[in-house]
Amino acid sequence: MTQSALVHDVPRWVPALLSFTAGYVDSYTYLALFGLFVAQVTGSFVTAGAQFVVYDIGIVGKLIAILAFLVAAASTAALIGFARDKGHDGLPWMLALETLLLAVFCLLMLAGSPVAGPDDWHGIVAGAFAAMAMGAQSVAVRLLMRGIPQTNVMTGNMTQLGIETTELIRGWRRCAREPHDEAHVRDFLAVRARLLVVLSITVGFLFGAVCGAAAFAKAALPGIPLAVLLTGTLALWSIRRSQAA
Repeated sequence: MTQSALVHDVPRWVPALLSFTAGYVDSYTYLALFGLFVAQVTGSFVTAGAQFVVYDIGIVGKLIAILAFLVAAASTAALIGFARDKGHDGLPWMLALETLLLAVFCLLMLAGSPVAGPDDWHGIVAGAFAAMAMGAQSVAVRLLMRGIPQTNVMTGNMTQLGIETTELIRGWRRCAREPHDEAHVRDFLAVRARLLVVLSITVGFLFGAVCGAAAFAKAALPGIPLAVLLTGTLALWSIRRSQAA
C-alpha cells in the first residue's frame, strides 16, 4: 500500500463526529473533574501558568493531563509511522486505540468511589486517560485524514473559519464579475468545501460540549460511555472501509 493511500479522504461526518466526541468528553471532565480540560489543553496551560499568582489545589492533575496528552501524541505518531513502514492502514488501529483509552477512562470514573476533589488520584488517573485519548485523536486526524483540521482544538479552527469565510466572499465576488471564468468557479467551490469542513467540526464540538453538559446534569457519570460508543463505531466503520478497499 502506497504512502498516499495511507492518508484518507474521509466523509465530512467523520471529523464532525470526532469533534462532537471531543466536546462531549471535555464537558464531562470539566464538570466531573473540577475544571480539567482534556481536549482543549490550552485551558490547562493557562491554569498552570496562573499558579505563579494563585495556587490551585488541582494543579497536579492538570499538569499530569498535559503530560499524558503529549505522551499519547508522541506514541500515536510512532505507531502510525510503524504502520506506514509495514504498509498497513493505521486509521482503524488509531481509532481503536482512542476507543480503548476512553473505555479505561469510563471504567475508572464509574468504578470505585466518587472523585472527592481535584487532588483525588482516582480522578487524576482517569483524567490522564481521557487526555491520552484526545492526544491520540489529534495526531490521527493530523496524519491520517487528508485536508481535515484539528477536531479537538477550536482556537485554530475559529481562525480558519474567519479566513475561509472571507475567501468565500471574495471568491463569490470574482465569480459574479466573471461568471464564465472556470478557474474562479473552481476556486470558489474549493473554498466552500473547506469552509463546510471547518464549520461542521466547529459546530460538532460545540454541540458535543452542550450535550456532554446536559448528559452530566441529567445522568451524571453513567452518561460517559456514549463517547466510547461513538469512537468504537468509527473504528468499526474504518475497519470495514479498509477491508473493502
